[in-house]
Amino acid sequence: ERSDRFGLGFLRLDRLLEPGMLVTIEPGFYQVPGILNDPERRSTYKDVVDWDRLAQFDDVRGIRIEDDVLVTETGAEILTAGLPTDLEAVEDLVRG
Repeated sequence: ERSDRFGLGFLRLDRLLEPGMLVTIEPGFYQVPGILNDPERRSTYKDVVDWDRLAQFDDVRGIRIEDDVLVTETGAEILTAGLPTDLEAVEDLVRG
């Protein structure tokens, strides 16, 4: 059964992880006008979303910076650990 908690309803991996499996951790931020402008959703999330602040970024449709993670016998190895994730480094990378 899917969670009705904000941000948790569409998590897709529901199984035990085993050594050798590779998974992605994909935090994302997406602005979908049809969702953001829906009065019912705006009312539902009025206590967790600052709609005025969010509107300042309406030219940004989305961003996702993910990690690829290998499940090992003793835990996990983040294969993408060497890639930049902070704002300045990502913007430098995009600019080339």
